[in-house]
Parts: sequence; structure tokens; C-alpha cells
Amino acid sequence: MSNNFNELQAAETFLMVVNGGSFAAAAKLKGENPSSISRSIAQLEAHLNVRLLNRTTRQVKITEAGETYKLYARQMLENQQAARDALTQLQSGKPQGVVRVSLPVIVGEKILAPRLPEFHERYPDVHLQLDLSNRNALIVEEGFDIAVRMGPLQDSSLRARKIATIWRKLYASPAYLEKYGVPQTPADLAGHQCIAFSQRGDLKEWEFWPRHGQGLSQKHRVASWLTCSSPMMVVRAIQAGLGLGRSADWMLQGALARGELIEILEDWYCDNPAHGGLPMYLVFPPGPGSQLSLKARVVADFLEEIVLAEFKKA
Repeated sequence: MSNNFNELQAAETFLMVVNGGSFAAAAKLKGENPSSISRSIAQLEAHLNVRLLNRTTRQVKITEAGETYKLYARQMLENQQAARDALTQLQSGKPQGVVRVSLPVIVGEKILAPRLPEFHERYPDVHLQLDLSNRNALIVEEGFDIAVRMGPLQDSSLRARKIATIWRKLYASPAYLEKYGVPQTPADLAGHQCIAFSQRGDLKEWEFWPRHGQGLSQKHRVASWLTCSSPMMVVRAIQAGLGLGRSADWMLQGALARGELIEILEDWYCDNPAHGGLPMYLVFPPGPGSQLSLKARVVADFLEEIVLAEFKKA
């Protein structure tokens, strides 16, 4: 094999073949002929001592080893780009490059979206790739730099920064309360329809903690004819008089001001006060140190800033 063999370049060619489905497609992208692409892949396979692709006269299929190498090839190229970005930022003192962020739909649409013009004005060379979803994305496997998570963290290997605490309350519309009455205790919920937020779709019990005194919490099974993974759909259903529901007050500022929603069971917490409510975290991939890249740091700081501003308004 030539001493000039460059695994990074060969890995990039390999990914082009895999993504394009053929040597011809990769050759077109690189402005080379297919035989040159084939030679590069053969050198890579010889270097790794494993077959990455099975070739036939009509198609190219990736092998099991190729699937494994594909993940590392992407990581190598991303690391190379990250290194270039870091050096460029070090020289210029300005954040630049791509930052991939996973965040809940409600946080992205209600908090971040209105402030995007401000972010772009501050950091015009930072390019955001946003994934808005109520699922907990696989941060490392899916290549995210930052994720916003609500609730207790499950993966202790991830770095995290707590940025806020959410306190949920129980709400209903005036029309619903007029028709079905106002529950006075958590036990009264057994006689009401409830609108539940759950990412699993199987929420059956709600727990309440007394706001005054040291009493024990109460768990009650609720009749929930509507369970969904969208917190805003829960709010819309409550506003429409379809049932009682729990929500964070920062999501309801307009509806509360207009009298479209009323807090009920005010003497009870919907979240455990011993845990300080429901935490909101910024979560980062594991790393050897706590220092974030400049581009990731400015995004993280901006997210914390706008979340705190939104909660302060509430």
C-alpha cells in the first residue's frame, strides 16, 4: 500500500459510496472516475483488513463490518471538522460552526423560536441544527452537542447543567367546572375526566403532595380518556373543557390572564417539593473535561438565558 494512504480521505469516500449507493454516485460527487473510487475503497479495506462493501455488477451493498465502520467514519470526520472549528475560533475569538440540539417541542416552539433572530444577530457564524421531539434522543449515538431534558436524568455518564425548576399545577376551564363541579381534594379526581401528558401513553396515577404541613403524599388513579405526548395538546384540551389537567404555568400565561383556565387544588403540589419540583437540564455528551467548545457554550448559555427569562415572566 502507498505510504500516501490517507484514512480520513478514504473514509469520506466510503461514506459517499454508502450514501450514494454506488461508486458512480461517489465519483460524480468527488469529480473523479469510478475506478479511482473503487481503488480508494480497496485500499481502505486492505488497511483495515476487512471487507466493507460487497460489489456486484448492478449494486453495492454494505457488509456488517461496513455498518460498524460507518459509525466510526462519521465520527472521525466530525472530529476533524470540530478540530478545525475549534482552531478557527481560537484564532478569531468568535464562535462558529454547527451545533446540533435536541429539545422538547414546547421549548423549541414557545421559548426558542421567538428568540432565534436575537441569537442569529449575536452569533451569525453559528449554525443550529434543531431536533424538536418529545422523545429522549440518544445524544452520543445521534451526534447531538446539547439536549434539553425535563425530569430526573437516567444516564449518569452524560454531563448536565440544571437550568430551571418546573412546578406543575392542576387546571380546568370555567365551563368544565361549572358543568362538573370543583374537586376539593385529590380523591375527588376519581369522579372527573382527566387529560394526561405521557410519553409512554400508559399513565394511570397522579401523585399530590400537601403544600402546608408534613402530611404524606396521595396517589390516585385517574380516568384519562385522552393521553398524549404533546403538552400543548393537553393545554388545548383543558381549555376546550374536555377535562382537568396538569401543566406548568409558564406555558399558560395568556390563557390564565384571559380567564380561560383556573387553578384548582391549590393546597396541593403536583410535584414532590422534597425534590425541588421537576428539574430542567441542559445535557451534553460525556467528555474528558467539563469545558465545552465555544460554539456549544454560547448556545447552552443562550438557552439557559431565555428559559429563565420565560419562567420569570410566568
